[in-house]
Amino acid sequence: RYSVGITNPYLVLMVLVSSSVNLILFLFGVIFVRKLMGLEIIAFKSTEIMPIGSLQRLALIGLFGLCVLILVKYVKQLDQIAIIVALTDSITAANQARSNMGNSFAGDYHWYKLVMHDIGNFLTFTSFAIWLTRKSTFSFIAFIAAFSYSTIVAVMAIEKAPFAWLLVGLFMVYFLVKRNGFIPFKKIIILLCIVLFILILFYINFMGSNDIWSALTSVFSRAFSGSISPAYFYLEFFPEHHEYLWGSTFPNPGGLMPYIPYRYTIEVMNWIFPALSESGVVGSAPTVFWGEAYANFGPAGIPIVAFIMGTFVAFVSYLVSKIEINPISIGFSVWLILAFKDLSVTGFSGYFYSIYLIVLSFLLFALLSVRGRFMIRCKIY
Repeated sequence: RYSVGITNPYLVLMVLVSSSVNLILFLFGVIFVRKLMGLEIIAFKSTEIMPIGSLQRLALIGLFGLCVLILVKYVKQLDQIAIIVALTDSITAANQARSNMGNSFAGDYHWYKLVMHDIGNFLTFTSFAIWLTRKSTFSFIAFIAAFSYSTIVAVMAIEKAPFAWLLVGLFMVYFLVKRNGFIPFKKIIILLCIVLFILILFYINFMGSNDIWSALTSVFSRAFSGSISPAYFYLEFFPEHHEYLWGSTFPNPGGLMPYIPYRYTIEVMNWIFPALSESGVVGSAPTVFWGEAYANFGPAGIPIVAFIMGTFVAFVSYLVSKIEINPISIGFSVWLILAFKDLSVTGFSGYFYSIYLIVLSFLLFALLSVRGRFMIRCKIY
């Protein structure tokens, strides 16, 4: 990180202070909702898991068929697939192909991501929960099909994190179904070792690491500083090189407002590495959500946005805890947890108008309503 420009001790200290303030105020937001407003979540109980009906199974199969069709349509629009390029050509060419599959994709990539990644992972988590609760040959085949699909989607752009988080999600589903969500520490260590091994393979085969040690150091560098280091450049870029954005990073659905959202993560990346944009690679420098708060409103925006996001996450968790427990709601809950964990690596504004949250929530309610009833859990005192 030092070699790419993180050299000012004062700015490093400001990153630490900002992160600390962000964390504390976020927790205050959670406390406000749960203690002062009295909206405490209802504890998850494996004994309350209900089976799903045959119509719901058919609906899930139909969704999976849609995901496969969208994946085929997406691949047909690509000139190259990054993982194939990485295996047959150079890492530089693979990175260009990866850029073309994401940031510089010619179509509306967020719609493809919604179906391929988000709905695909939701189906994988749900099918795993179905198999855990009612083991049969059909449920096992359904899970393997969904898992294979999500694996292909996760690795085809030589991205490292999606497959790792897919495994973490399955791990969470297992302990929700089998242990009320309580995870023994030894099991966490085993999971970390498995994920670490897979990431080392990724770095050696797709990211140009020469040996296990260089891959291992890259993994730890990415895990412990990869998402926070861009925050340093946010503090350096705003307002010294660009004025505060005052909300221009917020989504503008349907172009209702008279502005085009400022792609701050890409602009900061281009400022850090101008040669990268000149080469045609569209890079991105996302960071923890207080980075967007600072870019928009300066230092005062950090505690205010942190408190708001704490209340938002706590309120959503309260609502989700009231939904009946079955494989579908378990799959949605795990997907939602993994969606909110991205607050540590991305901005906050997208959560207030998230097509992913809206569509997945609609699917949840539609699937749960197929039986003609929708059950709400109540806290027993």
